[in-house]
Amino acid sequence: MEDNFLKVAKQAAIEAGKVIRKCSGEDLDLSLKNEDKSNFVTKADLEAEETIVKILTKNFPTHNIIAEENTKIDKGSKYTWVVDPIDGTITFVHGIPYFSVSIGLLENNKPILGAIYIIGFKQMFWATRGRGAYLNGKKINVSTQNVLGAAVCTLDFGHKKRRPEKMEAYINLLINKIAYPYSFGSGVATQALVGRGMLDAFVCQAWLWDFVAGAVIVREAGGKVTDFEGNEPDWTKGRLEIVASNGLVHDEILEAIRR
Repeated sequence: MEDNFLKVAKQAAIEAGKVIRKCSGEDLDLSLKNEDKSNFVTKADLEAEETIVKILTKNFPTHNIIAEENTKIDKGSKYTWVVDPIDGTITFVHGIPYFSVSIGLLENNKPILGAIYIIGFKQMFWATRGRGAYLNGKKINVSTQNVLGAAVCTLDFGHKKRRPEKMEAYINLLINKIAYPYSFGSGVATQALVGRGMLDAFVCQAWLWDFVAGAVIVREAGGKVTDFEGNEPDWTKGRLEIVASNGLVHDEILEAIRR
């Protein structure tokens, strides 16, 4: 029988997906988050987050919740839900199907559960610590590529404001060392694809809610997740540097970006 945490996380992701699908046919009511005109929030982001938070608080009223848009609930619990209602808002607005709902769970600041719903493909990825990773009920595993020069990797370019920092930290250092670079517009969906074995690695600087669910899925699929120094990421930080890979090309990536 499914763990209740996982059951509720999947339910919340599916319900948020319904909200997002409904909103896709309406006026999205875009609002800029800051002066970067590529960084905005939509009605769908806000309504999906509200839906997820309601489900989580109903089922786990004593748990903490951190969500990208508006929600910060601190109950002093050892459990913290980390939510991105739509990872890939720009791809969503432009009708590109790689946007995702992400719901992760930290226990004592360690990732233990992840549910990622790639809405456009009706793909639900999930994992709980020690129990493997799954896509729509079928077990998944990372790839077996062990040469970085033959690896297909995602290098997240991000919003304009932070792009120069990312170029210096990892993009320029890796782009000519890998077989082919991708950027899907959703770091969450990308980690799911690493877990599925379709991509060999993902390198990114982003926010906590972009990584928690994906870290569990990649690890449970047999992969590896570290910071840029090769250590366990500090999950108490708001912003992180993450390498998520099949584990076989991980050390080569770290060597390439070592500062």
